[in-house]
Amino acid sequence: MKRVILALTLVLALLSFSACNKNTVPDSDGKPVVDVSSESDIRVGVILSGDAGTDNSYIQSHIQGIEAMRRALGMAEEQIKWVNNVSTEDKESIKSAVEACVADGCKVIFATEKEYAPAMKAAAKKNPEIIFCNALVTSGEEPANYSGYSADMYEAQYLGGIVAASRTKTGIIGYVGYVGEQSLKGINAFALGVERVDPSYKVYLQRVEERFDPEEEGAAAAELFGAGCDVVAQNTFSSAPQLAAAERELWSEGFMTDMTAAAPKAHLQAPVTNWGIYYTKVVKETIEGLWGGYSAKEVDGEIQVVHESNDVKGGLSDGLVALSPVNHNCARGTTAAVNEAVDEFFAGRPIFTGPLYDNAGNEVCPEGEVLTEKDIQSMDWYYRNILTQWAVGGVGPLPLKVPSDGGESSEGNI
Repeated sequence: MKRVILALTLVLALLSFSACNKNTVPDSDGKPVVDVSSESDIRVGVILSGDAGTDNSYIQSHIQGIEAMRRALGMAEEQIKWVNNVSTEDKESIKSAVEACVADGCKVIFATEKEYAPAMKAAAKKNPEIIFCNALVTSGEEPANYSGYSADMYEAQYLGGIVAASRTKTGIIGYVGYVGEQSLKGINAFALGVERVDPSYKVYLQRVEERFDPEEEGAAAAELFGAGCDVVAQNTFSSAPQLAAAERELWSEGFMTDMTAAAPKAHLQAPVTNWGIYYTKVVKETIEGLWGGYSAKEVDGEIQVVHESNDVKGGLSDGLVALSPVNHNCARGTTAAVNEAVDEFFAGRPIFTGPLYDNAGNEVCPEGEVLTEKDIQSMDWYYRNILTQWAVGGVGPLPLKVPSDGGESSEGNI
């Protein structure tokens, strides 16, 4: 055992020495990958499906994250190469965007849509000296300079349910919901947060077909307000539900970014992503030669440096996900109620703890048990206080359907 511990120490020391003196990361064959000497030398590429003027909270969250990283590391604006408005449906445009970042000398490239993944992985295989990170996908183990990253929002959405239930006067809370792969965990967590405040409160779910469609989102919010909801939340990306709330002098909750600016008198809070934490970590580790899923392990009696998955999936516990500040539109006592729930979460009480029932009355988790991570990620049921059909001019939300996009997609994590 002492031999193993000593060997591990020596290997880790060698890795540290290599990082400090060469600013490199070994790939799976032990070859150097990235050569960067300081913050002032590195260039970072960012590929987006929109730009700074796009009313899309998902896109804005990544822009904010990159800017936070740049400021944290003291990088100049010209060290960031922005490739904006890259269609997710045009494979040639995607390929050209990735190649433009490579040709421009970027040592780290971040791509923010799952559809960019094939071009990113192909480029990673051709350019082992560059780090390629793609949002909303899982990378597996190869190539060693490629990774996926995502944010699990459901814990913050649970807190959002507490905020909404604390504000409502009608006891009916609306939800503009994209029901896609893995998104039900967030909707159900929100409903659990509502129930925590008052078990008699109901969540009206109006399903939409796209994550970003301002017209559809606005119409869905309007229908919910017409059904008697006085607070509407969302897991979609435009500010249309916020504007619908402001027009009616009611309340709303955003998603991905703080949407207070869109509706200062209506917006309560939003579950938000702090991509800056992830982006800063990746770029800093690249500069220091420490990036990558490597560890020293004993293999067949010998100590070897083993490459594992570089993928990152963050949530409330590591700060990648948070709740935007509770503002003046929230009910008195909301901060205390949210903090109580946060304390329980960090004390080890999982959100999805039984007994849990779906809205058809079926028990989905017995009392005293906890849903596994697999159960949470693969939900195909609505929590018991969620209503998916109601009479509003003869129109109601679409029935439950959980499509699978297949491939590398993990888009439901947002």
